[in-house]
Amino acid sequence: MTRLLFLISMALMLSGYTYIGNEILIDSECIKVSDVFAGSDIEENVVCGLDYGQVKIVNRLMSQSLISKYGLKGEEPQEVVFKRKGVLLTEERLRADMKNLLAIMYPDMEIEIEAVRLGRPYYLPENMQYSIDIPRNRFGNISVTLDNGARKYTYSVSIVAYAEGYVAVKSIEKGERLTERNVKRKKMDLFRARGELLHSIEGYSARTGIAAGKIITENMADKVPDAAKGTPVYLLQSDKEEPKAMTGTLLEDAYLNKKVHVVNINSGAIFIGTYVEPKKVLLEQQ
Repeated sequence: MTRLLFLISMALMLSGYTYIGNEILIDSECIKVSDVFAGSDIEENVVCGLDYGQVKIVNRLMSQSLISKYGLKGEEPQEVVFKRKGVLLTEERLRADMKNLLAIMYPDMEIEIEAVRLGRPYYLPENMQYSIDIPRNRFGNISVTLDNGARKYTYSVSIVAYAEGYVAVKSIEKGERLTERNVKRKKMDLFRARGELLHSIEGYSARTGIAAGKIITENMADKVPDAAKGTPVYLLQSDKEEPKAMTGTLLEDAYLNKKVHVVNINSGAIFIGTYVEPKKVLLEQQ
């Protein structure tokens, strides 16, 4: 009996997989006929699609079907337990990998991973390579997808992010300039923000009314134009031309070094140019 077990073990080792306890470890995602019957050299697949670390049982009924299908003489029906090789992903490893990824995604933020909920074991290939998909600009309880190259699984994690931003210290009216008198800079939990934080208030005014205590986001503010629609301007054909008379009018609000539409007040022709200096527009070549 001992010699028989020894011979079976040797046959399994020579066939390319390892027998541990009641499980045969295999490298491939597929179980072949030769895996089920060590004495066979038939490389046909019995079942495929095994995930890393997944256990699959070839029962006696299935093995009997294989014996009949391939005419395997001298083989007896048997139950064989297979497991694809894999390395268990620990919560500690996942936290460390997510922290590194979040540091790249949000270099200017302070990120904390409050909780990781691994509802089921997750295995990686032996080289430990896998990918993590974390949705951008979402914090609190979110879903993170892991991909080990064989299958994707989604787990719930809780992420808290802090960043410097502005909050209204009093009610701000629509069109009112944002200044240090009506807003203050502080570190805040981004879960409370509804949009991208406004990182500078210089040259901005309130797009809508903002209540006291509200976190200021980009969708709440407008950049104050460097020149308003209707402002008289010099129209220049080249950046070296000396302006002589204001012959144009802005047809829209203008911002320094940005494109703007202007009208020539003498001819009525409309041009596109760049607002290069106060009251100067460098026209595009026609």
